[in-house]
Amino acid sequence: MKVRIKIILCLLLAVFAAASLGAVLAGLGLWPEEDVSASAEQGYLLREWEGCVGVFCPPDAASPVMVTDIQVRGLPISDRLSLAGGVGAEDYGGVIQLLEDFGS
Repeated sequence: MKVRIKIILCLLLAVFAAASLGAVLAGLGLWPEEDVSASAEQGYLLREWEGCVGVFCPPDAASPVMVTDIQVRGLPISDRLSLAGGVGAEDYGGVIQLLEDFGS
C-alpha cells in the first residue's frame, strides 16, 4: 500500500515538473505558445527581443522592424507571459496602443 502511494506521488511530481518546465521555456521564448500561430494571421506581432519589446512585421519575421526601450523584466508577469507567446496587432495603431499599455 505504501509503495503504491509513493508511486502515485512521484508521478504527480513528474507531471508538475514537466508543466513547470514548459511554462519556464515558454516564458524565455524557447518554446513558442499556440498564440504565435494565431497571431500570424495579423499584420504585426509584439514579442520579447533581447530583453525588450520588439515589433515584428510580418509576424513570422526573424528579426524585428522596431525594438522599443521597454524592458520586459520590468513588466508584470501577465504581460511577460503574453509577450512570450506573442501579442498580435492588425495595424500600426494597434501596435501603438499595445506599446502604450506596456509602457505605462
